[in-house]
Parts: sequence; structure tokens; C-alpha cells
Amino acid sequence: MQLNIQTTTNTGVAAKFLASKILEQLKSGKNVLWFVPGGSAITVAVETARTISKYPHKNLTVIMADERYGPVGHQNSNWQQIQEHGFNLPQSKLIPILTGEDLIATTKNFNTILREELAKANYKIGLFGVGANAHTGGIMPKSDAVNSSDLAHRYKAKQFERITITPKTIIQLDEAVVFMQGKEKWWVLQDLEKDIPVFDEPAQVLKKIPLLTIFTDYKK
Repeated sequence: MQLNIQTTTNTGVAAKFLASKILEQLKSGKNVLWFVPGGSAITVAVETARTISKYPHKNLTVIMADERYGPVGHQNSNWQQIQEHGFNLPQSKLIPILTGEDLIATTKNFNTILREELAKANYKIGLFGVGANAHTGGIMPKSDAVNSSDLAHRYKAKQFERITITPKTIIQLDEAVVFMQGKEKWWVLQDLEKDIPVFDEPAQVLKKIPLLTIFTDYKK
């Protein structure tokens, strides 16, 4: 793993970096698969998309990393929230998780989509946030999603029924960018230097991605 830590609170810095990485791969003729997050990193995703939209991006596929299950467009949906913030890539293939089907069928469909899109992509990159409990994507510590053998997993979390990509999907990425802000998360970054089970701290799985860049306000 090649780890690059950049100290900043500026979402624009992270977005510019991520956009340059995606555009570089697109310009080389590759089919790029980009995983976008909900939560604290939505702003970075939106700013990144705004930059990418100024250039050809027809070979880009965008997919949510995790979702809160419910009706299509419900107010707590990560996809709904990212769209409301202005995420738009008119030439790209955009893939939401929610389809209006029941939880089991939606998860099964998401697994199929992931398998197909991972196989087609020449370059796979993810934007992730990290929570104060070391969760990333929708993978909560000590949850069933951590050890799932599927590419996507459904489970009942504290507040929502979640559908999320799993560590099995994350380790197939070529690159990841993390945007994590707040003193309450600094311990998670410090723990990345240690060998801690992913079951206890899901963010540990990010270390298995070949290229990892973390934008943080952490100060030693």
C-alpha cells in the first residue's frame, strides 16, 4: 500500500485531487468505476463531479457505496441527498442502489450489478468517509457486513436497514481517497499504523487498497 496523508480542511483540495485522478484514467481510455459515499464526504463528491463534468466522461460509471434502505427518494437516502446537493454527471452511467423492490431483492440486484461493473472496469476508485467509530461505507464495527462473503450485504444497523459494499468489494479497488475531519476521528487515523482486525475497525480494510490518500485535519 502507498499511503499519502494530506492535512487540510478544504473540501476543494480533496475534490481537485480526486477529479484529477479520475480524469487521468479517463483520458487514457480506461473504463472507470467510481464509488461515492453518503454522509460527511458528500460535499467532496459533488465538487469532484462538478470538475469532471467539464470534460468528456462517458466512460465513467458512478455507484453508491452504501444506502439506507427505504422507498426510492426517501429523505434519509444517501443517493437522494447527494443529488439534492447537486451531484450531476450527464455523460456518465449513474447507478443508485434503491429500485423500489423489497430489501432482499434490492440487495441481490446490487450484488449482481457490482459483479458486472467490477468486471468491466479498468480502474476502480472509491471516495470514502470514516466515522468516529471507525466505520467506513456502511460497514459498522462488529456488524455482519464485515465478514460477509458477498460483494454487498444487508443488515439492521442502529438507525437504519443498510445495504453496503463489503470488504470483499473494497479490496478490489485500485485506489481510494478518504476525507475525514474532526478530532473525534483522529484516533482512527492513528490506529491505521497498527494491526487491528477489520471486524473491530472497518476502516482498517482501506489499507488493503494499493493507493490510499487521506485528507484530514489531524495534527500530531
